[in-house]
Amino acid sequence: FFRALAAVCVVCRRLQTMIDDAVLLEAVAKQGGYEEVENEQAWGAIAKVLGQRKTDASKLKQRYEEMLLATADAEKEDEDEEAQIIGREHEVEDILDDRIEAGEKQYLVKWRDEPGEFEDASTWEPVDNLGGSRSLIAQYERRKEAAARLTDGCAADSAPAAAPAAAPASTAP
Repeated sequence: FFRALAAVCVVCRRLQTMIDDAVLLEAVAKQGGYEEVENEQAWGAIAKVLGQRKTDASKLKQRYEEMLLATADAEKEDEDEEAQIIGREHEVEDILDDRIEAGEKQYLVKWRDEPGEFEDASTWEPVDNLGGSRSLIAQYERRKEAAARLTDGCAADSAPAAAPAAAPASTAP
């Protein structure tokens, strides 16, 4: 029983001395990265640098590869989620403004979002991205023209009247 308990204690101590992931990542990076460590078969050197036994090198390699796989899986999930968002048709709610950017007309688009999807659901988009929103663009352009006419009309009404022409000076003596 005591031998078994002593063996368990040894395993526990070895587990406690295993370094954390960040330190392992840093050590591999300092050795030139995973491919370099693999090509040079430097896992023993990594173990030594980390204060581990050379016999722990295979465990360090296994742990590092598990971290690589977990990172790759997380990145794949992020890419899949982003592709779903990008690939999904978004509905234009309104056109808010326009501008010329690098010689190309763009519209400030307010997107109809699902509740909680985006905080600020407005982006600048080139006309090419708004193929299905031609009627909203036309409505915006009509509103803009009407506002310009209204502004021009108000400016003419508020302009000061022209000063009367001065009477010609009399040349009589």
